Amino acid sequence: MLKFALAIMLAVPYGCGPGHDSGPFEDPAPPSPEVFGEGVLSTDAFEWRITFTPDGRTAFFGRSEGFFPITRQATIMTSRYVDGQWTEPEVASFSGEYPDLDPFVSPDGQTLYFSSIRPVDGEERTDLDLWLVRRQRDGSWGEPKNMGSRVNSDSDELYSSVDARGNLYFASDRAGGLGGWDIYRAQRRHGSYGQVENLGAPVNTAGWEFNPTITPDGRTLLFTGLDRPGGAGIGDIWTTSLKHHRWSEPVGVGDAVNTASDEYHPTLSPSLDRLVFIRDGDIYQVSIEALPPLDLVRHR
Repeated sequence: MLKFALAIMLAVPYGCGPGHDSGPFEDPAPPSPEVFGEGVLSTDAFEWRITFTPDGRTAFFGRSEGFFPITRQATIMTSRYVDGQWTEPEVASFSGEYPDLDPFVSPDGQTLYFSSIRPVDGEERTDLDLWLVRRQRDGSWGEPKNMGSRVNSDSDELYSSVDARGNLYFASDRAGGLGGWDIYRAQRRHGSYGQVENLGAPVNTAGWEFNPTITPDGRTLLFTGLDRPGGAGIGDIWTTSLKHHRWSEPVGVGDAVNTASDEYHPTLSPSLDRLVFIRDGDIYQVSIEALPPLDLVRHR
């Protein structure tokens, strides 16, 4: 019954019920990239990975005054879509004291994952670990919980995402990888995570691969490749599909997105009709239909 309910939730676009007010993703997705939430979500500051609750009406994203890879300072902000517009962002309830980045809301909306430089068991840390907060009965978020040494290492862990089964994907510059940054996976079985595995070739190379976003069905992975052969600029967004338990050769999502500028931090809208990403510090959105390599129609 749970699997059936989840399949329905993922297959039917939200917002179709009676008495529903127009949501932020119900207008047709733009055929070419346009700034998302200009002046409210996208500002003169640096904006980073954005994520949405399943109904699309609440957004969480990172923001910093300086360039995070240098300053190592950022805060997770949140905004709600009310009366046809995004509200002025506020600091998320679990953020604001320590450097926090890369929020991701699980497909069921009950868990939010993020990266943070904060104490673990009272001990100060200088590396980024993966953390999570769970939705409480009153709708608020609980206390942050470190995801533990089975997932985290003494190096940085960034940009986590999970599929509907809870399988975890993230990037790390830990020792033993193929390049400077690699994408890893930890499969969830019987309520806990198995051993972390490097996705290996052809996803990872001797270069940098990071920012993984997995679709709810676990079959399509988007990620950022830095100066990857065949790319258009500094950072480009790539996609690969899981077929017969193997990842296909990654391809760029197309020149509508990948340019000579820096594109990174891919996110999919809850209805899977558009790609939301960062270009040079601002949030953009574009229709999936404008990106031939990223065919998600069969997954909706």
